[in-house]
This record gives sequence, C-alpha cells and structure tokens, in this order.
Amino acid sequence: MATNLAVVGAEEEIRYSGEAVVVLAGIPGAGKSTLLRRLYPEDSDHAGVQVFDSERLRARWMRVLGVVPYSYWRPLLHLTYYAQVLTAMKSGPMVIHDCATRPWVRRLLGWRAKRAGLPLHLILIDVPGEVARDGQWSRGRVVRTSSMETHCRRWPQLLAKATEDPGQVVPGARSAIVLSRRQASRLQAITFR
Repeated sequence: MATNLAVVGAEEEIRYSGEAVVVLAGIPGAGKSTLLRRLYPEDSDHAGVQVFDSERLRARWMRVLGVVPYSYWRPLLHLTYYAQVLTAMKSGPMVIHDCATRPWVRRLLGWRAKRAGLPLHLILIDVPGEVARDGQWSRGRVVRTSSMETHCRRWPQLLAKATEDPGQVVPGARSAIVLSRRQASRLQAITFR
C-alpha cells in the first residue's frame, strides 16, 4: 500500500530518497514550471538532480522554430520530451514536469520507473481551472480551450485517486502530496538523500 502524505501550510521542504523520481503534476497554468524555475534555475547546478520541464525544451526550440506555428511542432516536442525523460530514467534523483491528465503518459512513467527499480512519488499542485487559466495568460501561453477543458475535467478524479492510493494515478507511485498554489509558493526545497 502506498504511503499518502499531507503537506501543511508551514511546510518548506519535501524530502525523498536519493534515487527517487518525483512527478510534479497539475493542470496547465497551475504553477509547475514556475516552481521548477524557482527551485531549480535553468543555468545552475542542481546537485545531481535531473530536472525535466517541457517548457524549457519548448523555449529552446522556439528560438529556431518560432516562425512556425506551435501547433505544427507540438507533437514532435512532446515526443522528444518523453523520449528524453524515459531515456534518463535509469537513476535518480529526478523531477519530472507533467500535467498527469494523460493516462498513457502516467502508465509509461510508472512502467519505466518500475523497470529501473526507482521509487516514484507525486507532487500535485491543485488550483481551480480559472486560476490556472489566469496563470496561462500571465505567462503568455494559453492552452487550447478544448484541451484545457479536458485537463480540468480529468483533474478532480485524478486528485481523488491520488489521495486514496497514488498507485492508481501512476502505477507503482509510493506517495502523493497535494499542494495548493499558496503552499507551492512557500516550498523552499525538494531534497533527495
């Protein structure tokens, strides 16, 4: 049985074992990339922690492909991102940015972590859909309405499963921590020992 964890508002650090894989999840605009930028700045040493954020890959590609509409190269970006994540999932620690609302991705992450013998944990940033949409507008990147509706429709079920048994969300997940945006903004570190 997976261990469920709760985080209170005063929590400043979340600790995992040195080989852990952490999936940082939330609907688009929840604040995942913002949290990763704050805890793991792109051009700094992360003390051995591998950080995967599709937004970082998108920004690099944008420099070259920016003249082409994003909708044309989005599938290739996602394919490349998940290929990089799965290839790197040989040893931890690692933090993976994912919305977690795509069942096939969750199964794939769980399968790969199990195959590599790595413990997998979830951190879920829970924000209402309208707050997430405001977050998208503030960063200048808005998810298509139909896609956002799908994410928002799936999210409550995913949260319920995560609090009951994280393994229902990502097969093999050992724990799930649910943070509000305010709690995420107070988080000072995700550490691995």
